[in-house]
Amino acid sequence: MNQLRKNTLDEIQLARAFAILAVLAVHGSSSGVTNVEPDSVLFPIYNFLNIAGKLGTPTFIMLSSFVLFYNYYPRETNWGLMKRFYGKRLKFILIPYFVFSLLYFVIKMVVYYDYPSISFAINRFITLLALGKAHTHLYFVFISVQFYLLFPLFLIAFKKLTFLRKHAIWIGLLLQWGWVILNNNYFHIPWKGSISLSYLSFYFMGAFLGIYYNDLKAKWKQPLFKERIIIPLTLGYGVMVFLYTGYMYLSRIGVFTTIGNYLPGFVSSYIGEFTWATHALFAGVFLFYLAHLANQTFQLRTKMVFMEIGATSFGIYLIHPLFLMVFRQLVNSGSPIIYHGWQVITFILVGLLSWLAVRVTYRFIPFYWVLFGKMNLQKLFKIPKQKGSNIHEYQNYS
Repeated sequence: MNQLRKNTLDEIQLARAFAILAVLAVHGSSSGVTNVEPDSVLFPIYNFLNIAGKLGTPTFIMLSSFVLFYNYYPRETNWGLMKRFYGKRLKFILIPYFVFSLLYFVIKMVVYYDYPSISFAINRFITLLALGKAHTHLYFVFISVQFYLLFPLFLIAFKKLTFLRKHAIWIGLLLQWGWVILNNNYFHIPWKGSISLSYLSFYFMGAFLGIYYNDLKAKWKQPLFKERIIIPLTLGYGVMVFLYTGYMYLSRIGVFTTIGNYLPGFVSSYIGEFTWATHALFAGVFLFYLAHLANQTFQLRTKMVFMEIGATSFGIYLIHPLFLMVFRQLVNSGSPIIYHGWQVITFILVGLLSWLAVRVTYRFIPFYWVLFGKMNLQKLFKIPKQKGSNIHEYQNYS
């Protein structure tokens, strides 16, 4: 088992690459969804890109959980292990989170807000930092920190409770929906999207895959096992992406309000949450499968490009809204050809410039991790000695 655990997993970097591209698609299309008239022929396209791509944060949570349980579950849980675990997260996650929270807060304070005093601004920043709201996308790091704090408890529970391990997927779903229903009826916390309980199904799915990964890969070679998994997964994802994008389209054009009057109250109250959460869960697992498929089918150069994107995905996630702010100030109106063409150009350039910023920082700044966390990009460019061998040492990315 220990030898198996030393296997490298290029698939995770590929999955991260796919997830960050989905994040860029969502954020890049948000302007079009807001500014394009609902009766425009292009509005359904913007809606689809903006909604179908909302798998990034849940997928990153699932992948993070997978990495943690894949790497830590076989080890003896002790104080030394947890001390190293939290030391890495403090250095490579919390410090970049603080730096970018401060950066976005200062930019928005200068451009948009006029706080009455420095002390007021400082108190405001501390509040936003504590809630992961210094900028809209930073809630993901805030959620991740919550899961890091809970990880030792989850790890011990999964080790001791066989029932929890084997039924993690269903238990995660029940716990998440229990929280959603309780909050909707009793707690009424408006920013529940920044609370880790809202993502328990993704975390438990990652834990299940991480614990049983080698067993699942062995079963993958059995006759009909792949078909019994892939066919329902593909169908489930297809149905949910249709339902979620359709629901959001009807909501955005103002039609669903009328439809909701004919639906049971329970359905109309939770259909938004259900379509998002179920779509994202199917999408995350489906993307996980696509990453394994890509690892087997991509040509080496194509694979290395996506591996590079995956390795820099955390940095891209942190910095890309900064470039998005700039590009949206350049062209925010005009003829349809200019406006829509600029949306495509913005998506491409924001992605490229975000990657370039991370790459240059890594190359020329010794303490690059202060901004973008841990990266070992040089390992991506070691050519494998044999076909099918892995390109890098995966543990360095965990």
